[in-house]
Amino acid sequence: MKRCCTLSLLGVLWSSLSLCAQTLAPIVQDPDFAADGRGSVTPVPPSEREVGIAYTTWVDESLWQGKTWDTPMLGKYDIRDRRIIRKHAEWIADAGVDFIWIDWSNNVTYNPDTLWVGGRQDVIEDATNLIFDEYDKLDRAGHPHPRISIFLGVTGAPESASDGRLQKKADQIYKDYISNPRYARLIQYYLGKPLLVVYTDTPSPWHTGTPNWKDDRFTVRWMTGFISEQRTLRSEDRVSRYGYWSWEDRGEQTYPIYKGTPESMVVCAATRAQGQPDSIPAQGREGGKTFKKQFARARQIGTHFAMIVSWNEWTTGEQPSLEVSKDIEPSATLKDQYLRLMKEEIHRFKTE
Repeated sequence: MKRCCTLSLLGVLWSSLSLCAQTLAPIVQDPDFAADGRGSVTPVPPSEREVGIAYTTWVDESLWQGKTWDTPMLGKYDIRDRRIIRKHAEWIADAGVDFIWIDWSNNVTYNPDTLWVGGRQDVIEDATNLIFDEYDKLDRAGHPHPRISIFLGVTGAPESASDGRLQKKADQIYKDYISNPRYARLIQYYLGKPLLVVYTDTPSPWHTGTPNWKDDRFTVRWMTGFISEQRTLRSEDRVSRYGYWSWEDRGEQTYPIYKGTPESMVVCAATRAQGQPDSIPAQGREGGKTFKKQFARARQIGTHFAMIVSWNEWTTGEQPSLEVSKDIEPSATLKDQYLRLMKEEIHRFKTE
């Protein structure tokens, strides 16, 4: 449940968030990322491009007791159902998605070793264990499946980038999955290391760089929402200045340039309204036109990654209606329209 505040709140939150975070965690500017303008940019060859999709693991009966934009074609499932995990893996892999990125962005303070914690974090991390277990079985049986990346965050606690909590979660991921001989081959790698994306809240509390936290075991990338509207984080031609990846963008999507190549671009089936009078309106699905348009920009720029948001979030907090919703998982109303469209667009992204 992302946590992307609407940009009507940016002015209110900006100063308090940035003061808190920049006091507690120093800022770093990575020289490998272009700071302004396109400069000399070489598109990534289609055969080398990769696609990830945001994957939700807080789905249980309590989700369906709240408001959702539709219901799954598979019914109101619990994500810990192994049959659901296997069906999702089949659909996602067949569409050409290379990896799922499992959303732990609200879990920075959660300790899985504490008994009877309760809450959604139990579901999130328990389901992740089951996904790894099922993907291991699929792999051993020779069945296709996407790879896995876990998406951390310092949501609501920017100081966790410097007080040890973020490091503790990274250690947990490395111990439980990456160094586990059963699961190591299931991990999404980038630049020779496991990919670790970390969400910083929206707006980012660090608006002149990224947090000075790293773990040399991982390729770490930072993410915030609506970089298209966070002007200190982008140049006029929508290059992400400090390497930030975007969870969602209104209008033309932003992208960072890493060592002369465009690195990542978010792709959504719809985008939310900005949430204030006379501001940016919602961009609905429009029968797939929005999804096609966003993928077309990723092809035009030639990014290494197309990061699709999302597969199965379902809640109306980010997806207020059937028309203004982003999920790709087949639904009771839309059937598999967007799954088929995703397969077509991924094929184009990797071949054109």
